[in-house]
Amino acid sequence: MNWIVTYHLQIALVLGVLIVLTVGRAKILPAVRQSALLLWVAFIVTAICGLVLCWALIGVVAWATSLTGSIGGVIAGVGGIIALWLGWHALALLVPLIRDVADKVPDEDARKAALWVPTMLPAGWQAVWAILSHPRSLGAGATAAVMAAITVVYAHRIVKAALAGKTARKAWKWFASAVSLFAGVVTIPLVAFADGMAVHYLPPWAVLMVRIVLGALGVALLVAALVDIKDKIPDAGVRAFLAYGLPLLVLFGSLFVGLVSQHAHDGLQHATTVSVR
Repeated sequence: MNWIVTYHLQIALVLGVLIVLTVGRAKILPAVRQSALLLWVAFIVTAICGLVLCWALIGVVAWATSLTGSIGGVIAGVGGIIALWLGWHALALLVPLIRDVADKVPDEDARKAALWVPTMLPAGWQAVWAILSHPRSLGAGATAAVMAAITVVYAHRIVKAALAGKTARKAWKWFASAVSLFAGVVTIPLVAFADGMAVHYLPPWAVLMVRIVLGALGVALLVAALVDIKDKIPDAGVRAFLAYGLPLLVLFGSLFVGLVSQHAHDGLQHATTVSVR
């Protein structure tokens, strides 16, 4: 009963939103197609309900993903994965939302996105950080791997959908780049978590080799992105760096650059000594 007392306001607001969505939509939806004004009223009411659900679910997700113990760890891991999946699904709804609202007629796709984007997107973000703030040995490592896989799959799907349109191609390329950046930022703590797990299960020399190779890959993707963006249009090279290269560069790039600089200097000294001889 304690959790009911703690979250009584959230529970009441969720029930209130469900009543509004059920009763209100039942009355207004049959008439929306006859009035552009009613379409916008339905859209705005749905968006407000989504924002209320966002506030209500953030705390619940934080509580569920912070559970400890053997059973609590399982609940937290599974709950975090579901929340992240729903968050990415909400982000995927942004594409039809933008296209639907652009024609100044917010139809069913727009209303669906207005409800689920604010509801599930912040909850998904909260789930990522909550899981990583409460590591639970190998189980949490598996959770991080699943979260990373969900992020990669959904980012690819959203970018593909965004670039499928025939109009406003440049704007959609920037949108796709923003999605790729979001995927990269989400992946940074997940990759860091996997790296921390690797330290416990791999010998030091293997961990160092992996870090150097991944750092080199991050630097290479950065170079490709800089070449790609010279026309001020973010194409595939920019998106690849933001989604995949950014986490590698942030975590391992400095290691690779430092080693390259150090050994290049050593190599220069050796070459100079040999030439003098």
